[in-house]
Order: sequence, then C-alpha cells, then structure tokens
Amino acid sequence: MGSRRFGAADQALFDVVARRGADNAALIQGACQALIDGLDSPALRDLAGASVRDRPTDVHELVVAALAELDIPYPGTIVGPLARRPGVDVLRLDIGPADDGSFQVRVHVNGAEMTSAGAGLGMDPYDILIPTNRLVATAVPTRSPIARCGCGVYGCGSTDIAIVRDGDLVHWDWLLEMPMGRGVSFAAADYDAEVDRVARDHSWETPARTAGRLVLTDLDYDRLAAFGLKPSWVANHYRYPERFLVALTIRDDYQVFVTTPWRGRGPEELARAVHATLAAPPAKWNATWHPTRPALTGPPAIAGRSWRRERI
Repeated sequence: MGSRRFGAADQALFDVVARRGADNAALIQGACQALIDGLDSPALRDLAGASVRDRPTDVHELVVAALAELDIPYPGTIVGPLARRPGVDVLRLDIGPADDGSFQVRVHVNGAEMTSAGAGLGMDPYDILIPTNRLVATAVPTRSPIARCGCGVYGCGSTDIAIVRDGDLVHWDWLLEMPMGRGVSFAAADYDAEVDRVARDHSWETPARTAGRLVLTDLDYDRLAAFGLKPSWVANHYRYPERFLVALTIRDDYQVFVTTPWRGRGPEELARAVHATLAAPPAKWNATWHPTRPALTGPPAIAGRSWRRERI
C-alpha cells in the first residue's frame, strides 16, 4: 500500500465491495458515489459508467482494477480499516443457547444485536473464544468469523470481522454478510475489558462444555500434529451422553474418535483423563476411525490393534 492518507470516501467504497451479495447495481452506485466524494481513477470511472446488464465477472474486474489504482486493499486480502474512525461505538458480548442445542456468542454494537442482523446466528464459543480468543485486537490485522447461517453452519451463511488495534482505538470492518453499512470503532480500553470479560465468564457452561474447554485449552497440539492429527470438535456422544468424545482429523483422509466415559467424574477429572489418554501413543488408544475419502478402505497408518471402524 502507498502512503496516501485514507479517508471516509475510501472507507465507503471498501464497505460497498466488502458487502456479500453486492450486485452490479450496488457496485456501480458505489463507484458513482466515490467519484462524487472526490475519488478518481480510470477504472473507477469505467465502473461508474458500467451497465447493470454487464456480466458480473466484467464488473468484478473493474472493481479489482479500481481498488488497485486507488491503493485500496481488496476486502479479505488485507484486512483492517482504511480510515481512523472515532471510537464512539460500544461493544457488548454475551453467550447463550442456540435453537439447534448448541451455544452462540452474540455481538451487540450500540445496543443492536449484530449476529442476527448478519448471517443469522452467533458463532459457537469453541470457534472464537476457546482455546484462543480470536477477538483480541493487535496492531497486526486479523480476521475472525462472527456469525453463521441460522441453520448452524458457517459457510452456508457467514459474517466475518477484520480487527485491528490503532493506538487507543480498536476498529472492526464487516466482511461478507454485513449487519450494518459502516465499520465500527471502540475505545481500546473498553473493548479489551469486554473481550476479556466474556472469555472469563463460564457461567453459561454445562459440565460437558466445561470439560470441553479444559480439554481444548490444555491439549498438546504440537504432539498431535506430529502424528498428523488435528482436533476437530469435543462433545458428549449425541446418543450416549455418558461418553465424552474427542474428534480428530488426519488431513482430509480420516476422522478419528477417542471416547472417555464420564463414570460419575466431574469436568476437571474427566479432562485429566482425556489428556492422559491422548498423551499415550495413538496405537494404544481405544479409538474408532472413519474414512472421509471413499477410496480409503483400511484404517489409518497410526491405528493400533484395538482401533475399529466407526459406522456413521
């Protein structure tokens, strides 16, 4: 990026392009408004003069060219705000149940609930708070999901945020399905306090959720990666709630399930039992496996004699 100072006009054009579902009409109107606001480049003029009947791919090429000429990052390639907005917005976060039986992190900005206004449903705490708090703001821009489709699947519908710390401010820019037409900015001290508060609040947790948090927080991820394993999810078995499952993947080839019975234990004791099991070599686990590619008919190479195939 160049040294030009970005302003409100740059931000407005960025926001139009970042909005999921922005069609030819919205992009052309955004270009016209950008010219009115004082921006100018050959591709921007071509975009403003395009027709709503033009092929979307042709309009997209003009959008990419216009942003490049104006030295504005394309949304999702370089995340973060373009203008230093005043920190007048207020953030509140809470965690509650979702209709599908899971939990969701709800995001409120200035008293308005953003997750339902975006993709529809807040993200599961495991996806943005545990084991790493992805809402923590740093001077290096980061990107985090903030809402998923009402069906519960991220990707079917998605709202992301670009987060960056800018001195005493924290900026969010909305990406994909945008709940409002502008980015938001918070006083950094207030933002940090709220993000830390929600990460420390475990009052909503069920015993299984407490066990899951403890398991995910203290896993030896590097050791598992040495065997090609990556944790996928943790939860009670949906049919046998007396069994706690850790699901792992081996690349795009296999799912692996490690079961630990509750046996009347509390979440802390169960988590210790899970960690003890996973600290042993995988060949010694009492695990099940399932291929995710039809061509695979045998168990993974790390399987032990006690491993059996999971019927899904």
